[in-house]
Amino acid sequence: MWEILARFGAAYTEGMTVAALIVAEQEPLSRVALDRLVEAAWSGGANPVLVSGLPDGAKLPELAQAVGTSDLDAAGNEAQRTVAATSAIIRLPLSHAGIDPETITALITAHGRMPQATLAATYNTVRGPIRLTPLSGPAASERPDEPVDVDCGDEAAVVASDGRAPLSYDAPPANHGTVDPWEQRGDAASERD
Repeated sequence: MWEILARFGAAYTEGMTVAALIVAEQEPLSRVALDRLVEAAWSGGANPVLVSGLPDGAKLPELAQAVGTSDLDAAGNEAQRTVAATSAIIRLPLSHAGIDPETITALITAHGRMPQATLAATYNTVRGPIRLTPLSGPAASERPDEPVDVDCGDEAAVVASDGRAPLSYDAPPANHGTVDPWEQRGDAASERD
């Protein structure tokens, strides 16, 4: 297996794929919210995008596929049948359809650096219901009770929203202690060459 080295962090492993599981088990089903959440998950980098809890006869968004259960293990098995390299699944409640794609991307990036950790999207230290759970590694009963918090700067990660109401979004905090190698000057740049 190839390793891809990120410029500013720990190595990523090639082949990592994260699926999204949208839990649409609420009444009534909001088509606007479902379409918005499927597009946000896909735009944020989740593949495949699974939807559980659709009522009979409900039309599935084009980028998604139906799954019969909201159980993470069963949905994870379905995701791995679709994309064999699926290493984790993000559980997205339909009530949080206002989430930004960047929040999905932030969780996937954190999963690349902490592949065995369960992650929770937070906003200003408040933890929301959005979780990324690895599909391999320690059994669910052996994992720590507390997930690792990932501050996504996205209010919709903790506040229910269908995506139509304006919410706050601040980019995740930058790592100001890192210098881009292309921006190095003088002796530091010549040492690199």
